[in-house]
Amino acid sequence: MSRRRFFVPGESIRDGVASLPADQAHHLRNVLRLRSGDVVEIFDGQGGGYFGEIDIQEAGIFVRGLRTITTQEPRVPVVLAAALIKSSKFEWILQKATELGVQEIIPLNTRRSEISVSREKIGGRLKRWDRIVMEASKQCRRSALPRIHAPDPFPDFLSSKDFSSCARYMLYEKAAELWNPRPAAFPEGVVLCIGPEGGWDDGEVEQAKAAGYETFSLGPWILRAETAAIAAISILQHYVNLSAMRSSNSRA
Repeated sequence: MSRRRFFVPGESIRDGVASLPADQAHHLRNVLRLRSGDVVEIFDGQGGGYFGEIDIQEAGIFVRGLRTITTQEPRVPVVLAAALIKSSKFEWILQKATELGVQEIIPLNTRRSEISVSREKIGGRLKRWDRIVMEASKQCRRSALPRIHAPDPFPDFLSSKDFSSCARYMLYEKAAELWNPRPAAFPEGVVLCIGPEGGWDDGEVEQAKAAGYETFSLGPWILRAETAAIAAISILQHYVNLSAMRSSNSRA
């Protein structure tokens, strides 16, 4: 049976001892009913993974005697820029994108976005989204948490220079060419743009092309936004891992 796993921010790990946050401590003690001396894993959300022994004290719950666990993050940084859709579906995207190794997630306000998040609600929504990716990372054994940005208007996103060194793709149902990723073409990372349920507006497609994005199709069928997001990430990671495997075999 695999060890139970808990998230502990890096600032709560000092000198081989981790102090569990209140929610993680509650889950360990009251839900899982683990005891002092039990061995568990922790991860810091920044790529660090450890295992050690539980020490339950009145002052809190600690994991002591930490030993490093070798962790592996995706070979190619992937940024998912996805149009906002209905909350439950967008949260599903967050969860599955985390499991598939996405490094950053940028919610987009597009012309046909189904929802928007008011300024008053952004803080609460980001906390909820962070919680979702934390739980997904915990489950899939990633040690780095994806960074979730505040929602960005699509024109502002396109004008940003943050990802200018990455390969940038807009997945677009009307594109003439089927997407066939070539891992050698994006050593600095990949940005994937996924539209809303109503699809990209023609003007947005032209804006994206002008900003350096290539447009590709995922096939002959019209996919739901959440399906398109996960399909695109899965295709990309398959090609990246296949390329790495072939490279490793050729050196053997």
